[in-house]
Amino acid sequence: MLDRVVHIVQIVTAVVVAAFVILLFVNEPAQPTPVPAAGTQDEGATLYSTRCASCHGEDGGGSFGPALGAGVAVGRFPDAADQIAVVSEGRGSMPGFADTLTPEQLTAVVEYTRTGLG
Repeated sequence: MLDRVVHIVQIVTAVVVAAFVILLFVNEPAQPTPVPAAGTQDEGATLYSTRCASCHGEDGGGSFGPALGAGVAVGRFPDAADQIAVVSEGRGSMPGFADTLTPEQLTAVVEYTRTGLG
């Protein structure tokens, strides 16, 4: 009887391990959303949606990260250059985006948080 239980446990363990290994190879990590072309009409909105909204909320109302919409970003950063520096370099748990966005894209997303969020 004990041999049978051990055998069943071994089979279940082998199946679980096999499933885990298969999932490791089948499940590819999500590719980052491409950055929109510079100068496109919705560049700031697209960048915000793909790079910022997961933490700051789609409408800028905040989530994991602080609220930015409804004039909050302008209130926190009266000088847009200060906000661009934070987005570029990061702060606290927020990553910096200087390595992944151009200066023009950084300006576009900051401008969007200052004027395009409700």
